[in-house]
Amino acid sequence: MAAELKELKKLADGSPSPQNNKRAEEVLLAFKEAICDFTTLPPNNTKTAQSQKERTLAMQGYETACVLAAKNILTVDSALERHAQLLQPYYFDYRAELGDSSKRGEILALELLSLLVGKKLGDFYSLMERIPLKERSDKYINYVVELEKNLMEGNYNQLLKTRQKSPSTLYKALLNKLESTVQDEIASCIEQSYPSISLAAAAKLMNVKPQDVLNYAEGKENW
Repeated sequence: MAAELKELKKLADGSPSPQNNKRAEEVLLAFKEAICDFTTLPPNNTKTAQSQKERTLAMQGYETACVLAAKNILTVDSALERHAQLLQPYYFDYRAELGDSSKRGEILALELLSLLVGKKLGDFYSLMERIPLKERSDKYINYVVELEKNLMEGNYNQLLKTRQKSPSTLYKALLNKLESTVQDEIASCIEQSYPSISLAAAAKLMNVKPQDVLNYAEGKENW
């Protein structure tokens, strides 16, 4: 058990590669099989002599799985979403017993960002409701809240500026997806608002280089 968790954490410190990706899936599977022997995991809410130890190990494993998924080392479909969901009982239901993980804010914000990028706004707001008000000032959570605010207000340029101030490298892949979505929205606004526009002006509105506008236009019809 401890050996699998240690290897998972080591893999999470690395970079994506065919070898690392395959090994991450194998070790995570072994980890999940091992914790099947635990008797205090969800939905069991009873405290026992072993519950804190077992629940802490499971929480750390699922946190590491989220990191692996965010870094594209764990590439199974919906890996981040599934493991973030598995973490919720440990972050909320068992919080009094386990205390706060050092990764809590970073991982909760990672899940929020994933929901925002996936346009699952209902799930985004449901998770926000579970997070106490005083915790929303956490630098990771507040960062995603600012992104959501900019997105809902249609303040795309401010969103792209905020995107550059990410407090965690774990958010890089999701932020790239969000930036692409935002650029699509800006391009749509340009198309509807301007009969014609210079390359330089379009680049300024999209917050990219002129060559990037040309690259973008090549992949779009009627733009």
